[in-house]
Amino acid sequence: MSKTRHQSIRPSRRRGTSAVEFALIAPLMMGFTFALVEISRLNLVKQTATHATREGARVAVRPTATNDDVTARVNDELAVLGISDATVELKPSHIADAEPGAMVTVRVRVNTASLSWVPQFFNFSSPDLVAEATMRRESTN
Repeated sequence: MSKTRHQSIRPSRRRGTSAVEFALIAPLMMGFTFALVEISRLNLVKQTATHATREGARVAVRPTATNDDVTARVNDELAVLGISDATVELKPSHIADAEPGAMVTVRVRVNTASLSWVPQFFNFSSPDLVAEATMRRESTN
C-alpha cells in the first residue's frame, strides 16, 4: 500500500516543476527565435543589395549608360524584397562623364530600421546597410 501512495504523490509535484521550467525557458527561446529571424532577414537584404549593386554596375559600364538607367536597374532588383527607400550612389556622380577604362562604383544604402520585422529588436551601430560594386567602364572601340 505504501508503494501506491508514493507513486501517486510524485507526478503531482513534477507537474509544477515542469510549468516553472517552461515559464523560465519559453521567453528565452522566443527571444532566440526572433533574433534568428531578424538576422536572417538582414542577411537576405544584404545579399540582395550586393546583387543589385552588381547589376547596376553592369549597366553603368556600358558606353551608352545614364544615371537613370543604373538607378532603375538597382531599384528593380531591390523591389524583389519590397525595398523602395534605398539610396543609390554613383562614382563618378555622372556616369556619362566616365572615360572608357575608368572605374565605376555603384553603392546602395538601405536604412536598417525600415527592414526590421520586429521593430527595435536590435540596436545597430550603423543605421545603414551598405553594399558596393566596382567595374571598369567599357569602350566602344
